[in-house]
Amino acid sequence: MRRKYEQYQNFNKTTKLVKRRYSAGKFRRIKSTDHPTVLRLKDGGIVGYRVPAHLVDQHLSHTYNLEEWAARHQRRLPKQSDGGRGIRCVRRYARWVKYNEAGVPKLSGDYIQDGEMATEFFERSQALWDRAIELFPKHHLPKIFRDLSQYELEDGHKRLCGLWTGCAVNVGLENEPVETLPHRDVQGFLHGMSCLCPFGIFSGGGLVLWELQAVVELRRGDLFLFMDHLLNHSNETAYGTRHSVVAFTDHRVWEWMQRRYGFKDGRIKSLQASQKRYRDERNKQKEACRNKKKVNSGS
Repeated sequence: MRRKYEQYQNFNKTTKLVKRRYSAGKFRRIKSTDHPTVLRLKDGGIVGYRVPAHLVDQHLSHTYNLEEWAARHQRRLPKQSDGGRGIRCVRRYARWVKYNEAGVPKLSGDYIQDGEMATEFFERSQALWDRAIELFPKHHLPKIFRDLSQYELEDGHKRLCGLWTGCAVNVGLENEPVETLPHRDVQGFLHGMSCLCPFGIFSGGGLVLWELQAVVELRRGDLFLFMDHLLNHSNETAYGTRHSVVAFTDHRVWEWMQRRYGFKDGRIKSLQASQKRYRDERNKQKEACRNKKKVNSGS
């Protein structure tokens, strides 16, 4: 899937056949269970890992903390929308390089603007991130865990979200539960995984993974680790009050780490060459199809 990666949104390339299969309810439905679930590709590569909420905290205190925060601050939070994702209120709390001319990780504008509300969010979510570190499938994905955890940020700053340097908090509004439109989070670390946790009192809202033609059911407080930069994803219709938080590490933070610690990620150059070969092969196939059509039409 990394060979097919594009640095821009590409859901528009999803075929009509795939969209019809989804509309007809023919995507594979991955039901909620009380046990962890691994999503593998045909080559054995892991692109998703679901952890049921009771393994995070049997009393679901991690969801109560987030729900109390959302209820307390919902009306006060700036209604900054994300039209591309279909979200009316999103707050990005992160240490990232984005919008920083110095090229070093700094607190995001949303974090600074929200002040005490942002600080309280991390006080309430700290136990969640601590458990996410413990529950990360290190035995399945040791290299991803290594890359997410091994390098420190500047001046002793800690990652805000355990393994991840920041998060997007998607806040549902009255009668508007969080339901994202199809998209990829293209700025994510290419060799990493993000961590999604839905919270609130809701039903529905399953996570649609378009390339896999699958729907992952997620219950309140479940964790879902997945490659959101590679997979177009969206939500089914949700009912009730549904919020979500997605922890991530931006690819520009990884670039900063290479500069800061004096190493070069050799995988990137190799992958770029592989991606170029893939694009060239696809272009040749398209050209061959066009030429065949011209011959068949007699032009």
